[in-house]
Amino acid sequence: MRIHLILFALVTLLFAKAEAQPSTTSPFINPSGYYSLDNKTRVDSGETYGYFGTIKVKLIDSSRIFVDFYVCKGAPTYNSGSFEDTLFYRNGIAAYSTIDDPSCVITFNFNSAEGTMVDEKSKDKNNGCGFGKGVNATGFYKKITGVDSKTKKQ
Repeated sequence: MRIHLILFALVTLLFAKAEAQPSTTSPFINPSGYYSLDNKTRVDSGETYGYFGTIKVKLIDSSRIFVDFYVCKGAPTYNSGSFEDTLFYRNGIAAYSTIDDPSCVITFNFNSAEGTMVDEKSKDKNNGCGFGKGVNATGFYKKITGVDSKTKKQ
């Protein structure tokens, strides 16, 4: 009987402590909007040197987003990479992968009001993720437009 009372007291204390802990869940972030690669470029004789790119994102529901992605290496080759796909979305994070490169994972972190950090990982450094030669998507894409808080439209 005494053991049951001790166990009951311990379980009661554990539940009381768990309820006293503040919630660690983050507020839902709607990533819908238009993003532009925040990178220095220069234009010389009509040619753009340096990486540039865009992302268009549309929230489908609380767990899926549609992503239209484009990145370009710039002059002189203008090698580029792009995709359009529906991605799973959870806790401000989405990830893209492709059968063109099984080692490819492009992660989108939408947990910043200013934009999204994109991180590309691939074993193929020349044509990773099915992109053009030497193209890498990694960088910070600044949010240019978002969802109107009154109309909930992009």
